[in-house]
Amino acid sequence: MHFGLMDCNNFYASCERLFRPDLLGRPVVVLSNNDGCVIARSEEAKALGIPMGRPYFKVRPLIQKHGVSVFSSNYELYGDISARVMRTAAGVLPCTEVYSIDEAFLHIPPTVDAEAAAHRVRQRIRDWVGIPTCVGIAKTKTLAKLANKIAKIRHKRNPPEGGGVFVFPEPGDWQDRILDALPWMMCGE
Repeated sequence: MHFGLMDCNNFYASCERLFRPDLLGRPVVVLSNNDGCVIARSEEAKALGIPMGRPYFKVRPLIQKHGVSVFSSNYELYGDISARVMRTAAGVLPCTEVYSIDEAFLHIPPTVDAEAAAHRVRQRIRDWVGIPTCVGIAKTKTLAKLANKIAKIRHKRNPPEGGGVFVFPEPGDWQDRILDALPWMMCGE
């Protein structure tokens, strides 16, 4: 059995773009209740240095300077789109465990090609719902979460070849190298 962690990319910003295709490739931020803080950013907004959780009034000059599109949060919309994403994922891999509004663990039986199934999930969600995702695959949920992070990094750096899916290696040399490279593993040493 493998686990896949499917995570929607920049979920709230991606939801807003569904209804505004003119915003593809442009920076987008979503603000918290009462427009207090930045709670979601597109990759373009991240590249401008707009930090997560920063009060809106502190980043307003940067937002105005770069013509960033700003949205008030719309949790009813995000919940509806999340439900569509989860139903779509479950249509490919029926044993899907919702983890958060934009994440789900995919239980992948040993008889199924895990990487191919992850690509099918990503493609179907993109085609049917319009939300970009990445999937990390591993033998445990914890390693699947880490594999998802690696899938996102690889996809961001090299979208076509990165593929948005990363299969965490089986125990051995490569797995040890990946785990040894993690800075947070060195905390306290």
